[in-house]
Amino acid sequence: MTTATGHHITVEGSGVRFPCAEGDTLVRAALRAGVGLSYECNSGSCGSCRYELLEGEVHDRRPDAPGLSARDRRKGRRLACQSEPLSDCVLKVAEPGPVSTPRPIRQNAVLRDVRPLTHDMAEFVFDAEKHAAFSAGQYAMIHLPDGDVERAYSMSNLSNCAREWRFIVKRTPGGKATSFLFDRLRPGDSVVLDGPFGHAYLRPDDVTRQVVCVGGGSGLGAMISVLLGIAALPDAGGWTAHLFCAGKEARDIHVPAAVGRLRDRLGRFHLHTALSAAGNDPSADESVFRGFAHEAVLDRLADSVTDHTYYAAGPPAMTDALARALVLEKGLPADRLYFDRFC
Repeated sequence: MTTATGHHITVEGSGVRFPCAEGDTLVRAALRAGVGLSYECNSGSCGSCRYELLEGEVHDRRPDAPGLSARDRRKGRRLACQSEPLSDCVLKVAEPGPVSTPRPIRQNAVLRDVRPLTHDMAEFVFDAEKHAAFSAGQYAMIHLPDGDVERAYSMSNLSNCAREWRFIVKRTPGGKATSFLFDRLRPGDSVVLDGPFGHAYLRPDDVTRQVVCVGGGSGLGAMISVLLGIAALPDAGGWTAHLFCAGKEARDIHVPAAVGRLRDRLGRFHLHTALSAAGNDPSADESVFRGFAHEAVLDRLADSVTDHTYYAAGPPAMTDALARALVLEKGLPADRLYFDRFC
């Protein structure tokens, strides 16, 4: 029965039933209730949250979302991350699992500071009204005070009691969200944070204790969070970590101040830089790898490439190329590569 504040959602054949508040999406409502529906990007791009609506009615936030193919549409499939229930619903979807990370909440946050990092990248620091609970490497949805503009950005810090959320953001030419963040949002302005989300969070029980983090553009933030998470572990001295920073030119690269802390805390830490257009950049240091991120990983790690656990964040072309090189070509087990796809 529909409640005064929302609806009830039933997953066919599973015994799973959860509430969905008015205006919330199926994926987010499920995660808030501790139900692990499949998802990745939360923005309609990846298609990981496809489902079939057996009963009820939903509003589609993004009817033209690229996460659905023409075949999906012919079969009546929908995206749970873009579906807002208008009634009680029954879904046909993959068997849900548990949610092992902090459950997402919506809360207001105030911009405290903007710290320029490169010519087109900055770290935005927000103070939230409730808490900053998330796993290292996760992301949040930032809803900007300009209509319905909402984007996913990874946190660049760790969960903390100070209610501080940090995000490294790269300006997208003509991008509505980044234009607002860089040009119009000022310290003291409020946004709505919804999170945490994402599967590419640090697994502290990793038996290899050998980690490779690959960050392209603003994806660097998530990788710094993962590495800071390792540095905070009691056995950090027994871990080996590689950080690959990828960009087109030398001016695209930011080496975080946290690198010094990582060198002090981890058993071994190696910093690598890969520039895809370095051949045309006279300022590129000789130690810089000239090529793409996945090529740098294969070159620098050579015969030990499958001995590590990988975390990646960056443009879809980068993460897709890395997955092909590591899993399909080198035989890395798929469960040792973690990334969330964004478009």
